[in-house]
Amino acid sequence: MDLLAERRDALLRLAREQGTESVVVFGFGSALGAGSASYGALRFLSGWDGHESPSLLLVTADGARLLVGSPFMLPLARELRPDLATEHVQPLDWGRALAARLKGERVATVGFGELPRQVDAALAQDGFAEGPSLDEAVARLRLVKDDAAMRLHRDAAALCDELFSRLGAELARRLPSWEIQLNLETEARRQGADYCRTWLTVAPAADYPRYWPAEARQVPRRGDQALFGIALTVDGHWGHGIRMGSIGPQKPEHRELADHVEAMLEAGLSALRPGLPLTGVEQAMEAVLAERVDARQRAGLRRFRNGHGLGFSYEEPLTTAAFRQHFDPGAPPAAVPDLALAPGMLFELHPNLFVPAGGAALGEMVLVTPDGPECLLRHPRTCQSWD
Repeated sequence: MDLLAERRDALLRLAREQGTESVVVFGFGSALGAGSASYGALRFLSGWDGHESPSLLLVTADGARLLVGSPFMLPLARELRPDLATEHVQPLDWGRALAARLKGERVATVGFGELPRQVDAALAQDGFAEGPSLDEAVARLRLVKDDAAMRLHRDAAALCDELFSRLGAELARRLPSWEIQLNLETEARRQGADYCRTWLTVAPAADYPRYWPAEARQVPRRGDQALFGIALTVDGHWGHGIRMGSIGPQKPEHRELADHVEAMLEAGLSALRPGLPLTGVEQAMEAVLAERVDARQRAGLRRFRNGHGLGFSYEEPLTTAAFRQHFDPGAPPAAVPDLALAPGMLFELHPNLFVPAGGAALGEMVLVTPDGPECLLRHPRTCQSWD
């Protein structure tokens, strides 16, 4: 039995524990990148990427059936996923297609939190009997990465390293930042990434992650900071990292900011050991920040998450909830999941901070091993000075 079939068998066992015999899995395609949680679960269970179109996977004791929402995706689905019975069904007709096979049976679900409202209404109108959600149960199946997954995550990390190594030459061309991003993202695609999104902040004082051409028009100049973040996938497996430096010598105030995030990262790595509570990672980084920056200054910081889980999703479920999204002042505190760290868990730790004088951010892909954390990126973490 192949790995995907084993995962679907495990899914059915979970469904039976909840009193159902079948599961329906909804997922968007990878075109949404970090903006979709449902894609990760669908890819984990089916190996399928609908790209810009949504899909539905029906898993029963008789096998797995994939309903693709776009007719243009049907030939590719049949070519890439011969293990699945595949057909094109418009999303608003999914209810009728399911009714013909389930005969009113109550069905467990995965990914329905992202189901479009119109589709949800059409399913209800056609008599779809929605049962218990298995989202959390499937997330627990995904916590520990197997060897096959880790080979692809390592490939993704190596591709991040390649882009980091090319950044200096691109900055030297003195192109607008968005063109530098485009060149590097295109190179990632050439070398095997199926998705790549970067942010590049080049300014005398780096202020926040700048993703889009409208906010990334700055041309690198001597004296600027340069902060570069990469998020990409290789066969659906995420790679992620952040590096920083300056055009010319680094200013003392920027060195101080970099020292803060480097110390926070080291604290997070020290807490990322098997058997320790996951919540301790965020706590360790926050404790270092509190030691180095007083309360009044901390109140004025602008920053994003200290880290998150990685896998088939950019922000893996369960593990990501342990890191608060600081960029949103209204975000709830970090969750306290009942998770202990275990070998095979994969994280991105990226402590960061931005003040009026500048910014600093440093991101590292980290695998939990029996002996502790293994950093998968090889590009130096030290601040670089580019010409």
